[in-house]
Amino acid sequence: MDNDDVKMVEAKIELERISELQKYKEEFDKLGSNDWGLKDFLSIIAPFGLLLLANSFFTIESELFQIMCVIFIASSFVQGMVTAESKKTNRRIDLLLKIIKQDQSKNT
Repeated sequence: MDNDDVKMVEAKIELERISELQKYKEEFDKLGSNDWGLKDFLSIIAPFGLLLLANSFFTIESELFQIMCVIFIASSFVQGMVTAESKKTNRRIDLLLKIIKQDQSKNT
């Protein structure tokens, strides 16, 4: 092999590495988005529905019912936000570790 062939092979290897890193970067950026899905919406609404169901079977005073509704909605909303952000953070950390390990293996 002459010098031009070696440079061509090195350039192809580098382009493959860059395209793989670009794929990881796109996935990393996507995992950081704040999309809400149906599952997240249902996890927020479910306790309120259960409270309405309990109200139909038991007699709950109106003030107590209103306070419970506010508490259930607030706690469900916070729980949904924390769960979603925790999942995204964990997936982003896993992907970042994968990128770092790949970069270290290329340098070795």
